[in-house]
Amino acid sequence: MKFRLQIVIESATGEHTDLHEVACVEREELRSDTVGLTLEEAKAVLEGIQRRIVEEQTAAYLSAQTSCPHCGKQRHRKGEHAVTIRTLFGKLRLNSPRLYHCPCQPRVTQTFSPLAELLPERSTPELLYLETKWASLMSYGMTTNLLQEVLPIGKQLNAVTVRNHLHAVAERTEAELGDEQVFFIDSCPRSCTCSVRIMELDLSGDTHMA
Repeated sequence: MKFRLQIVIESATGEHTDLHEVACVEREELRSDTVGLTLEEAKAVLEGIQRRIVEEQTAAYLSAQTSCPHCGKQRHRKGEHAVTIRTLFGKLRLNSPRLYHCPCQPRVTQTFSPLAELLPERSTPELLYLETKWASLMSYGMTTNLLQEVLPIGKQLNAVTVRNHLHAVAERTEAELGDEQVFFIDSCPRSCTCSVRIMELDLSGDTHMA
């Protein structure tokens, strides 16, 4: 028998606008090694779903960027290039058009790339989270091997990339914490020691110091 896995795309009003097949799984005899999806099949399904969803999201976003938000005039296209996005479920290359700014507003540059500006890091937060979490518990090489074994992230991920991502996340976290605050004790250390001693004597009930 065959199992066809499809994605149905609906508009905001709930109307079906498109249908895409992402995978086809065939099964004959039921055995312990044919129950459900294999790891490779599951990775292929996740990669196919991820690719289709991201492509639809990208197309909708870029369509909304073709008109100037201030005057509604159509923006002209200068060209396009590819933007690579790394996700938990695959490495994607997306077409990123470069548009001319509308002359109705003063701009520093003449052109811009909406998709490149929207996704400057090129790696999704979830991928960075797993990389940094696992790399803090094991070596960069083992982290890379584990990610490649259980997720369809491709062979392009390597230990150097994981290390660079870990350092970048650590630096960002340090920056978000702000400057280290230094606290000073506005008293004599000897008086603090005496106060502690007084408290100990009071609690013991042996004596009392005024």
